[in-house]
Amino acid sequence: MGLGKRRWLRLAALGTVLAVAALPAYADDPTPSASEPPPASVTDVNRSLEQLQAEAAAVQADFAKATIAYTKALKDAQTAEAAAKKAETSATKSKGVADEQRRRLGVITAQAYQLGVPTVMGTESMLWSLAPVAENLQEIADRQTAITQLGSTQVAQYRTAMAAEAESIRLKAEATSKRAAANEAATKAQELSKQVQQKAADASAAMADQTADLDVASALSQQLQQTRNAQALARWKTYLTELAATKVTPPAAAVLKNPAKLPTGLAPLTRRGAAVPGVASVAVAGRTVRVLSAETIRAVNQAFSLLGKPYGVAATGPDKYGCLGAARVAWQPYTTLPNLIGKVYPDYQAVPNAQIEPGDLLVMGSKSLGLVHIGIALDNGEMIAADESKGSVVVTTVPDNLYAALRPTLGAPAKPQVAPVATSEAYAFRCGNTATSYDVGSGAWTWPLPDGTYEIGTPFGQSGSEWSSGTHTGQDFPAPIGTPVRAVTSGTVRIEHPAWAGNLVRIDHGNGLETLYAHLSRVDVTDGQQVQAGQQIGAVGSEGNSTGPHLHFEVRLGGDPVNPMPFLATGSASTGWGGYSNGMIPASKLCAIGGGHRLRCDAATAYLELAAAYHAAFGRSLCITDSYRSYTSQVDLYQRKPSLAALPGTSNHGWGLAVDLCGGIEKYSTPQYQWMKSHAAAYGWLHPAWAEPGGNREEPWHWEFGNPTS
Repeated sequence: MGLGKRRWLRLAALGTVLAVAALPAYADDPTPSASEPPPASVTDVNRSLEQLQAEAAAVQADFAKATIAYTKALKDAQTAEAAAKKAETSATKSKGVADEQRRRLGVITAQAYQLGVPTVMGTESMLWSLAPVAENLQEIADRQTAITQLGSTQVAQYRTAMAAEAESIRLKAEATSKRAAANEAATKAQELSKQVQQKAADASAAMADQTADLDVASALSQQLQQTRNAQALARWKTYLTELAATKVTPPAAAVLKNPAKLPTGLAPLTRRGAAVPGVASVAVAGRTVRVLSAETIRAVNQAFSLLGKPYGVAATGPDKYGCLGAARVAWQPYTTLPNLIGKVYPDYQAVPNAQIEPGDLLVMGSKSLGLVHIGIALDNGEMIAADESKGSVVVTTVPDNLYAALRPTLGAPAKPQVAPVATSEAYAFRCGNTATSYDVGSGAWTWPLPDGTYEIGTPFGQSGSEWSSGTHTGQDFPAPIGTPVRAVTSGTVRIEHPAWAGNLVRIDHGNGLETLYAHLSRVDVTDGQQVQAGQQIGAVGSEGNSTGPHLHFEVRLGGDPVNPMPFLATGSASTGWGGYSNGMIPASKLCAIGGGHRLRCDAATAYLELAAAYHAAFGRSLCITDSYRSYTSQVDLYQRKPSLAALPGTSNHGWGLAVDLCGGIEKYSTPQYQWMKSHAAAYGWLHPAWAEPGGNREEPWHWEFGNPTS
């Protein structure tokens, strides 16, 4: 049975519909507008999509490493060829100089002989000097007489000629050596070129095999997300039913602020021995039931009612929602959240993570990146949020980059809370998205272990019950205990000791980029220390959840783990949205813009608005030659135009976020191009710096969807 068929059978075999108790009268029905799917194991098939992503990433990383090796070899061959030609030119020039100096010495020697000037030159040297000017040495009547009569004035010229000859011989040998090196480099480049061609064919075949499965896995993932939404809603309804059974009417938020002054019949709710403000409890038949405020219950109900609504950048409803828009709607009319996530943090009292309760505002981010995401807390480590990577309002796991939990019912903070300053990179991580690309600069990365000391172990994305998330979030490198571990690039160190990792070094590289080094036997750095690329930070060990000595290495962007291999191969990576790999996005997740072209849906909407404005200005349609580009087509283009095409798996065409335009826009000096430069940014379309005149690749036709100015 084919893999795709097996997955469809799993979809068909999802269980029975959830049964939930009737809601109490005070609770608004938070049921989402979409029909609820039956429950299922959320991790069972969802890993299929993650595994496909991991497999695609592995193929792309393997091809990237081969291509990088070939590119380096090609550059080395070109450098060696240039050096050989330069050496050969120098040798030829030096030979000419030596011949001229020898000719001059011969003339002086002949003149000295004719004049009877004594010489101190030996016989062989004298004959060597005469060779260029005397066709026949028999023309010299008395060879011995010539020797005795040559003068010492020829000695200086003799030395000059000999030195020139020696330099000519040296340069000829150097040219010969460099020619051999150039030939060897060219041969190596040709061999690697053949390997890249084979890798390209293998990658194309592998990706083609995945395409059908990807569509199936995507549909299953969406179904399972709906199931997760329904399961969370069922748990919430169960809580409301339990609360109703206590006969306690949810009190107003104001009377729950102080745990020491609760209404009669209510007791403080404690977490880890501390009373939780803004919440109470009631004991019924030996059980403690949490009592949330009426305002909090209303906010959670409203959040549930938004499930399934499409995501829209900065959207505030009622048809689409951004993450802040969804949170604002949930908490209205009790309070109106500010219009930026960074402004929410200073306005509401933060609570310890151990005291997070349903309805709390969860803000995600970091000091080096800023605040980038917000959601409504639920139980079980979950939250409701408009998630860009999933394309809708969903129930999702609270991410690792949780910055703070805020409780709106407690009002303004008792002490000032200053939000971290948002960086230019923060937009790329908005609302649960992972940046589509991240470049740390050519040559800025080094491998975390020295060459020859490690093996390639468990890859990123492999599924298994031994990992709490269900999948492997890094790349393992088996190596002997004590093997030096190095920082891959510069950053600020943080030392941690979680149970799973034992000894962990986390390095913050700024702008949302972090690397993690786990299971260390020794840590050689301190908290807050600044380290450079290649600096030793510890040693390989087997601490924590480990089956043997190895380094567990992770790369995280905006708190999300991503495949480390492209970073190690190229110093940059394309990491994706929606759980897909570059060039491996199902057609159902893209939106048509005409002429057979497709883009990510937010980019497509912005493109159509841009095209309408262009048509109004020029009276004709916006001309387009390329949009979304599959991985297979990226490989094909790279094979045909390696100097022009991006490395397969890194192009923004592969994310449905780039277009190539025509109709005059393909030339810098035209009115059409100048109009784009003046107006495209208002619709979120930008001309990247590398494509500008004088950039790495001058491409006036290439435009990418970025941050809309609105």
